[in-house]
Amino acid sequence: MRNIRIETVVEKLIGTKSELLESLKIAALMFAVTAIYKTISINLISGYELNIYEFVGTWTGLICVWLSRTTNILAWPFGIISSISLGVFFSQIGLPGQQWLNWIYFTIIQIWSWPHWAFGGAELSRLPITKLNFPKRIFTLLAIITGTVLVYMLINYFAPTSSYPWLDSLVVAASVVAQYLLGRKKIEAWVLWLGPVNLLSIILFFLTGAYTLMVLYIAFFIHAVFALKTWSKEIEK
Repeated sequence: MRNIRIETVVEKLIGTKSELLESLKIAALMFAVTAIYKTISINLISGYELNIYEFVGTWTGLICVWLSRTTNILAWPFGIISSISLGVFFSQIGLPGQQWLNWIYFTIIQIWSWPHWAFGGAELSRLPITKLNFPKRIFTLLAIITGTVLVYMLINYFAPTSSYPWLDSLVVAASVVAQYLLGRKKIEAWVLWLGPVNLLSIILFFLTGAYTLMVLYIAFFIHAVFALKTWSKEIEK
């Protein structure tokens, strides 16, 4: 069973033909959406300038979120590109917590999640959608609280002049847990994306003037609502 062919590995990692076609269509759609929004922002927001890292991170991030909802395996390579790009952008606007989150964690966890979705099921099959039991949900909550305190301590030590450290720390900690749960295809991941991640990120990016990312996270919030509904139906089958 473990002697899987290289050709089979590649096929599982790039997905089916329908998944590939879906990713191409969504990539084109999200490029148009991002370009339109950028153009509007440049014309309506005083002093707003085009940042290539923010553009690429926003574009590929939208693709990743859409494909995650449909459990398309190609969500992950787009997510990796998004994390690297946004990490650069966050370093430029003074949000070290978000920078570290994207470079040190998101990029690595998505590299792991890609093959885990492809081979994490029984007999190296696709990983199914499941949910956490009650004790693991409590542990998840404690992990977010502990993580928030630890990230705040790191930010306060390494970047004492950073913007909104407690809010940044909570978003970082919740994002770490949510991304891990998404990599394991746990439905609770979308609950975390809805509340402590997307909602608070909207506030954080508004306060720091990152308006394109603010709108991105509004879209993420709305999308997470539909994703939670979609995954819930899948579990019920």
